[in-house]
Amino acid sequence: MLTFSAFEVIGGQIRFFASDGEYWRLITPAFIHFGWIHIAFNSMWLWDLGGRVESVMGRVNMLLLFLTIALVSNVSQFVFGGPSLFGGMSGVVYGLLGFSWVGPLLQPHWAIQPARPIMLFMIGWLVVCMLGVVDLLGFGAIANAAHLGGLICGAVLGAAFGLLSVSTQDKG
Repeated sequence: MLTFSAFEVIGGQIRFFASDGEYWRLITPAFIHFGWIHIAFNSMWLWDLGGRVESVMGRVNMLLLFLTIALVSNVSQFVFGGPSLFGGMSGVVYGLLGFSWVGPLLQPHWAIQPARPIMLFMIGWLVVCMLGVVDLLGFGAIANAAHLGGLICGAVLGAAFGLLSVSTQDKG
């Protein structure tokens, strides 16, 4: 019900099938987590990065950003990873990272950019995951397309909102 693709398990095999009209499946994988460590890390980053972004965007815009980034990151994972069981908030987390990285470059009074070590850690983790190291170590598959799709979406939204904010300041 929360997965991107509808599925059934038959004889130990997972079979995916189309789920016409179930549009919530485009967003709900962000709410599925595969263990306590998974949810703890995503919650920690959501609290930190989400709090930063919400401080400049407000609650309603933060909700819209969240939903947009969840949609883009989940669709990215489905398109580039194929039908599979994936979930987690990390696509949104990387989107918030992208937003808080790019937005302040265009709107310097937005004091939301994470510290350099955090940026390096997050981008380093993305690279390590994309190289397959985490999977090789036996921690399971990583939704790399969701991470990258979220990061790009957040950066684009950060640029757009940063530019909009600058243009409205110039007029005001």
